[in-house]
Amino acid sequence: MRYLLLIFILLFNGLVFSQNNKIEKERIIPSDIDFKGHVRKITIRSLMLYRMSEKNDSIRSVSEVYFSKNGKIQSLFLYDKFTKDSWRKVEFDVLERITTITRINDSVKFDIVNQYFSNNSEFPDSTKTFSNKNYKEKYINRFTKNLVTKQERYVNDVLQDFRVYKYNDQNQLIEDLYTNPENEKGERLVINESGKGTKLSFYPEKQTLYEYMKNKDTTIVVKISPRYSHKEVTKKLKNKEFEITIEEKYNKDFLESTVRTWISKDSLSRCNYIYGVKGKIRSYYKTFKNPKKIIYISKSDFSDDDQEKVITHTGEIVYDKFKNWIKKTYFKEGVIESRIEREIDYY
Repeated sequence: MRYLLLIFILLFNGLVFSQNNKIEKERIIPSDIDFKGHVRKITIRSLMLYRMSEKNDSIRSVSEVYFSKNGKIQSLFLYDKFTKDSWRKVEFDVLERITTITRINDSVKFDIVNQYFSNNSEFPDSTKTFSNKNYKEKYINRFTKNLVTKQERYVNDVLQDFRVYKYNDQNQLIEDLYTNPENEKGERLVINESGKGTKLSFYPEKQTLYEYMKNKDTTIVVKISPRYSHKEVTKKLKNKEFEITIEEKYNKDFLESTVRTWISKDSLSRCNYIYGVKGKIRSYYKTFKNPKKIIYISKSDFSDDDQEKVITHTGEIVYDKFKNWIKKTYFKEGVIESRIEREIDYY
């Protein structure tokens, strides 16, 4: 099913798109837009329910997603109660890349993102973001043979920093070199004191290196920050039935954390582990999800109560005549907790 578990695609982006991308469409596109057939529009309403009282239903978010006849997203409207009763309109090009995001509040429209593409790359030539009329950011990508080789970041048209990317002969990213004109020493924290007070500036790693390996059917990507002795290792195995990803983070060869993710057609398992001295597990957070049940398991040495906690949510699903789901209701300990409703218009 198209877009099934789309929200978890981010777990694997590091294997393909390691460059800095200001607008991540996987975070913007709703996850509940899987469908069969020829769909024109899906309206999604996410509700929180309290004590099973219909009068106390609270709409948490509303999404309206419009599709072309070939199943590509053309535009979507997003409403979230935390955005002060405003809507966001997101427009896409024919390659399903975000071109414009507009905030709509009553009759007032204000563009908050503009992106321009001149080739088939998922990365834009430029991205402009507008927080308000007095502050704007601009990201310029420089390409060589459809690969981003340099990215410049401007604030109010003044260059703030830039990144230079290098690739191997297989077009895989092997180096990300960050430069800040005001921080040539590459310090992570810069303290500037003046008559106006103290200013703290935080900067990312100056250099990041990538290595790629293959062990039978497993792809391995190693991300190294040599200046700070940080290393991330991502292992991925994928076939027609499932995907398995293991992410490990090291600090000076000490294993700090591991994330293990397993995804099949309609199920997901994700386990996070945080390690202490001699590799002892100090905390873990586990999620097991399928269409009818979600289980959360956690335990932490950092809390006063170090007992394992288990929370189970069960679900009921209603389908339309085209076998697309139109309602999912979730229960916690037998009490309705949330509901997702969909209206589907077909071509």
